[in-house]
Amino acid sequence: MSIALSEEQELFARYQSSGDTSLLAEIMTTYSYITEILARRFTGRGIEFDDIYQSASIGLMNAVKRYNPSRGTRFSTFATPTILGEIKRLFRDKGNCIRIPRRLYETFVKANKIRNEELMKNGKMPTADELAQALDVPIEQIMQALHWGDHKEIHSLDYILNDQDTILSDCIGAEDNEFLMIENKDFVESCIRSLPEKEQEFIKFRFYDEMTQTEIAQLM
Repeated sequence: MSIALSEEQELFARYQSSGDTSLLAEIMTTYSYITEILARRFTGRGIEFDDIYQSASIGLMNAVKRYNPSRGTRFSTFATPTILGEIKRLFRDKGNCIRIPRRLYETFVKANKIRNEELMKNGKMPTADELAQALDVPIEQIMQALHWGDHKEIHSLDYILNDQDTILSDCIGAEDNEFLMIENKDFVESCIRSLPEKEQEFIKFRFYDEMTQTEIAQLM
């Protein structure tokens, strides 16, 4: 919930002069809505919401440390690019590790074939709705497949890797959501370990143990 600029400046000034962890907890709680809003913008892209939210929380913590209330800029305005940067770093660092799900790969190949045929025949590309009807799949699956295919280098399933006998289809397995959840969780936790000890404790208490700011203040 947003607060008045004067109250915001006073809150940050008190925290920065004292380093009081109860004030840090109050700040993180007050502005957690920003991390919620920004994290939800990145759902459905191959990484669990909880992992995105925790990266956003790290971004919020970094913004709190760098914010200068005397400049007159609202904290939400200052914090948003920092939080987005942390979320995008999660996707950038993990992007090369996330395999193309077979279901989306096959949907993209079929949809792209129809797109090329329609372009040659009628001079225009079919819409996502038309592709979904033609392939008898949900439109959400079409949108995800096109997002994967149009933004990544996609080869044929028979593409030979490194002039060897291994083909790409041998490397694209069934989707393993449990594996990806563990992998992403490990990455987020490595980011948290890079923070100072007190900030690591705060993240753990607030977002893992779901403690209130009063409970955190008593422990810290």
